[in-house]
Amino acid sequence: MLTHKGTQTIKTQRLLLRKITPDDAQMVYAWMGDPEVCQYECWEPHPDAGWSRGYIGEVLGGYASDRLYHWGMELAGTLIGSVCAVNVDDLHEKAVLGYALARAFWSKGYATEAVQAVLRYMFTEVGLHRMEASHAVGNIASGRVLEKAGMLLEGRAKDYLLFNCGFQDSSLYGLTKRDYLKSNI
Repeated sequence: MLTHKGTQTIKTQRLLLRKITPDDAQMVYAWMGDPEVCQYECWEPHPDAGWSRGYIGEVLGGYASDRLYHWGMELAGTLIGSVCAVNVDDLHEKAVLGYALARAFWSKGYATEAVQAVLRYMFTEVGLHRMEASHAVGNIASGRVLEKAGMLLEGRAKDYLLFNCGFQDSSLYGLTKRDYLKSNI
């Protein structure tokens, strides 16, 4: 049985994972409005910071629930990306991991650091049995994030999702709580 706690603040070595606020709209737009960041996403790039503010409004409404797990990644006072656990399934005790990062912060380990913190939180605090994630095979860097965070490649699905760059095969990853605890003891 899961112990839902919602989006709680998490501190890592370099990041503060926290709730996103309306004041973050311009920073959120930095990645959600960037066509290069969004090429392997299913949502259209935001046309302006006002659109990002509307998106934040939707997230804010969800924070009232203890079942929403959606963090902004803050680095030295600047929001540089987001990480979330979605499609939380109480019956099967699993969820799907997602993340996005502003291009200026790619290849510096921030996404991996955030994903590792969320995996720890979801397994040890919420009590999930399994976390899943997928990425378009063309998005090789996303696969590296998942592997460095300890997730295991489980397979490949043909034309799995329609991304902004078109239908893409996806690499599917998973991690069970048992495997997580074995590798992090």
